[in-house]
Amino acid sequence: MIYFDNAATTFPKPSCVLREINFCLKKYCGNPGRSSHRLSLKSSEAVYSTREYIAKMLSVSNPEQVVFTYNATYALNLAIKTFITKKCHILTSDFEHNSVVRPLERLKRELGIEYSPFSTDGDIEDNIKREIRPETAGIVCSIASNVTGDIVSLEILSKIATENGLFLIIDASQAVGHTVINLSKTPCDVLCAPGHKALFGMAGSGFAYFKDRHRRESFIEGGSGSDSINLNMPELLPEAYEAGTLSVPAISSLGRGVRYVEDIGINEIRRKLFYLTEAMYERLEGIRNVRLYKYGCGVVSFNIGEIQSSSIAAKLDEYGICVRGGLHCAPSIHRKLGTLDRGAVRISFSYLNKMRQVDKAYQAIKNIGEEL
Repeated sequence: MIYFDNAATTFPKPSCVLREINFCLKKYCGNPGRSSHRLSLKSSEAVYSTREYIAKMLSVSNPEQVVFTYNATYALNLAIKTFITKKCHILTSDFEHNSVVRPLERLKRELGIEYSPFSTDGDIEDNIKREIRPETAGIVCSIASNVTGDIVSLEILSKIATENGLFLIIDASQAVGHTVINLSKTPCDVLCAPGHKALFGMAGSGFAYFKDRHRRESFIEGGSGSDSINLNMPELLPEAYEAGTLSVPAISSLGRGVRYVEDIGINEIRRKLFYLTEAMYERLEGIRNVRLYKYGCGVVSFNIGEIQSSSIAAKLDEYGICVRGGLHCAPSIHRKLGTLDRGAVRISFSYLNKMRQVDKAYQAIKNIGEEL
């Protein structure tokens, strides 16, 4: 089997991550922050260590501002719904995932907010500035498309938000793990990311990094392991947003995945992803009936003739090649590409993929194209 659906979740996981999950479940998986026995303390230590690994990766100094979530979608809901509490205008990119668009759409219904996209074609900085209104309160933006690999510079976003007094919420789902992110130099109010993609953690892991520790409106309430007599959630992060028992195995796997990425080096991972992506794109360019879209960040998307993308994905599965067809939960970019009716086939790489897998996929796609 060849697995090319890493933009959804990475597979396989590195052996060091699998060992960490196994060790956690067998040796120390107590309830963190709830007891004083050794298993609880060891779990608390593993959770805090993961906060430290993430803070180091993001070049920030406050691990307590890392809030653990189940995925990037949960993190984005947490950020969006705690920052936007009244009628205002929000800017997004023109390739946003539904994890950004749907929370904003709900707030549009409930609070009367407005949100609108800026174009990612041409001069992005000018495009954003032209869309800012007097009532614009913030920018909620992905820094890499999960369909085309298009990039919006965090440096530009941070600069514009700072200059215009806007809050900035970043979706780093398709960037973290293979893009250097330095929040000390390019700050944002919240950065949201999954653990199960390029950080190689297990499903059910993710985080939101908040620039400050103060809780805004509560998002979810419950046990926090501290200040239990208080009927309200604690005032400071991370406990303010981490109600209930944390998934220690998922968080431990994320911590080990971050260390794995650090051991290899983000720039080396980025170099290999670019190499694989460019090689796949160049091979597909020569196949009859193949229509290619933009590529980048380990992602190549295409269609063959007039076939539905889901049918092509199913055909590739018969060859033992796992890709994704459809709209990829991102109708905004498909509207822009003109592919809302059939979606696109997405090949997405991880550092663990090989060039020989690219060659096999090329041959399979060539065979399908020649059958038309």
